[in-house]
Amino acid sequence: MAVFKLLSPGKRVAVNFFFDGALSYQALVDGREAVAPSPLGLVTGGGDFCRDLVFKGESRSRLDYGYRIPAFKKAECTDLANCLALSFEKEGAEILVEARAYDDGAAFRLTLKGSGPVQVTEETSAFTVPQGAGEIYAQKHLWSYEDHYHPVPKEELWQNVYAFPLLLKLDGAYWALYAEAPVYGGDFGGAVLRSSRENPSSLGLARSPDQLKPVTGNLPFSTPWRVVIAGTLNDIVRSNLLENLNPPSIVRDSSYIKPGKLAWHWMVENDGARDPKRMRDYVDYAAEMGFPYSLVDGGWPGNTDIPCLVKYAGEKNVGIWIWEHSSALRDPAEAEEKLKLWASWGVAGVKIDFFESDCQERIAQYGMLAVLADKYRLMLNFHGCSKPTGTSRIWPHVLSYEGVMGGEYLQNFSTYLPGGPDAAHNCTLPFTRNAVGPMDYTPVIYRSYITGTTDAHQTALTVVFTSYAMHIAERPEIVLPHPCRPFLEKVPEVWDDTILLEGAPASHVTMARRSGEEWYIAGICARRPRWAEFGFDFLNPLLSYDAELYADDISADLPFDQAAGALPEADEKICTELIASFSRKCAHQHDVHRVRTEKFPVKFGGKFRVPLSVNGGFALRVSPK
Repeated sequence: MAVFKLLSPGKRVAVNFFFDGALSYQALVDGREAVAPSPLGLVTGGGDFCRDLVFKGESRSRLDYGYRIPAFKKAECTDLANCLALSFEKEGAEILVEARAYDDGAAFRLTLKGSGPVQVTEETSAFTVPQGAGEIYAQKHLWSYEDHYHPVPKEELWQNVYAFPLLLKLDGAYWALYAEAPVYGGDFGGAVLRSSRENPSSLGLARSPDQLKPVTGNLPFSTPWRVVIAGTLNDIVRSNLLENLNPPSIVRDSSYIKPGKLAWHWMVENDGARDPKRMRDYVDYAAEMGFPYSLVDGGWPGNTDIPCLVKYAGEKNVGIWIWEHSSALRDPAEAEEKLKLWASWGVAGVKIDFFESDCQERIAQYGMLAVLADKYRLMLNFHGCSKPTGTSRIWPHVLSYEGVMGGEYLQNFSTYLPGGPDAAHNCTLPFTRNAVGPMDYTPVIYRSYITGTTDAHQTALTVVFTSYAMHIAERPEIVLPHPCRPFLEKVPEVWDDTILLEGAPASHVTMARRSGEEWYIAGICARRPRWAEFGFDFLNPLLSYDAELYADDISADLPFDQAAGALPEADEKICTELIASFSRKCAHQHDVHRVRTEKFPVKFGGKFRVPLSVNGGFALRVSPK
């Protein structure tokens, strides 16, 4: 058996390809298996590229460059990888295996060479879960991607079809995230993961259940990259590996791409768009909060005069987004006519809804709309859609994607849908769905629905999650007098740096994000009270800072200076007594809406501790003096 080895530039990640007439691969991170030996192959209408292959040659190269994305989780992206291409032949036809090894993961894809049409009937490649893997967080495939990431025993993986991404625990502090990129333009369509009862750990790649016919195209023809991001959870959160696998941006002039928060009525007032006066109220609310946009959701045609609203909003420095159903934008000529018209009205962006498919035809629609929107300098939000796949690079004007069980689900789950976006779900999303691209979760629900979380938790989601068109879901009358309003007014949507300070899926997350010299740190937890603890080692040691804290107000029996971070490290007895007192207090029901605010100085190297309630949270703004 021939073995071809590929190491990442820092030698953290290794990809091994095995060939004995058939192909298989294995991926490791720091010596730990992230993908166990797994098959590679394609079946087309003209041949089976799974066995009886003949090796023709190999080539190696290196990628090393940087790029920027106008709206992203960090200012600079690095594409640094070692690359390998293996060429094989069968009965006169050629197939190429391309691989890249990064220090935070690896990717491969298969390319059929030649010319003329092709039909791909099956992809026989797989991700095999390592024998020693621990927890697996998987989401069963739904058209809308609106489900929980459930912990699934490895031996039961065969019982459902799963969507990308899928997260699994490796040894120690190591994790792996299985994903695909890019899925755009209709060249292939989205894939799902399925296994058999006999071999549940081997998650085979299958076409979307609504892709009823073979995938078609013209040679040369490539699959999407099949990806494993591997390392610590911080590595996964910070990674831009999926973006590296996307082509460069189609946008030549990005000056119209202006991320920001949106005032949004649909979550709490479904019929709001039918009331022009109420839509002006939301514009006024956006202006008062300093939000750059207000979204007019479904129901506006024939009810709200959008050009008039755009003019009214413009006088208050607020831009208008509008909603449309994807079915009304499937014909390219009709889509162009509408986008051109809306752009002439002065609309800033369009939320396009109800795609709900991974089939090749529907995936092609995303690409068509992205090209047309750029032509007319419109930003987009894809809703009711597939997950993103690092497409912030090729389509930076698509500022968010739903593809998640988000806040909007709270409207429905109590009546006919099981479960909802609870705190454990929120603590899992940063390591799964949000790791592959921006997420239109629509956070900040204080009183309009019962979320099972505290107001501080909801406020923290504006930092814990990334969406470059962040929809604030609560009604104006509740947000404007709320104690967390100052934080919501100031929190950015685009970041220069991102650091995971602590976290575990379904348990807790503490995230730090930087915008200029300011840091926004936020934490949430699930199902138990806990102390969030971290050091300010990421601050500039040459600067002094002031901090504004918005946290669960559960510490009436704790001195605020101790609750906010001055807990003595040396006196273990005091620590133990305070934590025990805090735990007893949280054992009883408390007012989830009560928030305490506090201001205090912090500096590089300082320590911080704050108590979180059951399903609680905190948000902290740290600014140079």
